[in-house]
Amino acid sequence: MAGGQACVRRLLFLLLVAILPQGVNAQDDAGMPDRLRLGIVVAAEEDARQRVEPFRFALEEIADLPVDLFLLDTLGDAVEAISSGRVDYVRLSPSAYAASYRLCACVEPLVTAGPDDFPARFYAILVGKRKEGDKITLDGLKGGRLAIGGKQTVTGYRVPLANLAADGVDVRKHFGALVEMQDPVEAVRAVMDDRVQAAFAWSSLAGEAKNGYTAGTLNDYYISGGRDFEDLEIVWRSPPIPYSAHTLHKDLPDALKRRLRAGLMDLRREAPDAYLAIEPDLLGGFEPVTHGDYRPVLRTYEDEFAAVLD
Repeated sequence: MAGGQACVRRLLFLLLVAILPQGVNAQDDAGMPDRLRLGIVVAAEEDARQRVEPFRFALEEIADLPVDLFLLDTLGDAVEAISSGRVDYVRLSPSAYAASYRLCACVEPLVTAGPDDFPARFYAILVGKRKEGDKITLDGLKGGRLAIGGKQTVTGYRVPLANLAADGVDVRKHFGALVEMQDPVEAVRAVMDDRVQAAFAWSSLAGEAKNGYTAGTLNDYYISGGRDFEDLEIVWRSPPIPYSAHTLHKDLPDALKRRLRAGLMDLRREAPDAYLAIEPDLLGGFEPVTHGDYRPVLRTYEDEFAAVLD
């Protein structure tokens, strides 16, 4: 009798074990869309559909859903498509992500890609020239001439002006004159020639400082053979900014978001051709990101800082 009861209990246990995963999967699948709509910015690229096909196929495997591809001409089209709900997933620049969030607050970032094995972040920076070994300070630059980029440039104008304002520094009042330059390397040369006292630039701030780091304006200046490189000094830096924003519509179920993030994190290793199809210029692989990681760029779309950007 005891043996029979033990057998019944064992059968019930095995039945429960067999049912539980199905119940969990059923819960995860609740609210899943029938398919996923992927938007890709193609500009004038004629073979874009063929190029991105490995990524679309990998995304189907990761999501366990059919993936439809929507070709978008510009980043502006991508912002409109994700904010209006015409697509579910799109790769955006950091600024385009911020613009999408400004439109509807209905988007969220999933992962970002980096150019190398260092953290996938870059910085807007303010640089000056060290004289006679003295350390440069922001207060010491007050009243001087500042080289800036055009009003639509992210690291040459929008991010540094908005984030310095968040730090309590109104650039227009702090500096005696703002001098617009189209080439950030030329802006650094202007600093070295004493035509201006400081300049906005950008940098990965990763790797060797003596070589201008791995990427950015300082690296470009160093590689170009710019003189007296060792006299350049970073006076201010923005918070770190992700290089890209693989963006989802918020309405997608959380289970699908987790599935996509996990699969994308492994994509460079598991399917390098698919990774390169979507990130040909950022070879370092994906890292997870959150909305707050884009704060330095989000500020440039906030009413509080609009006045300093006009």
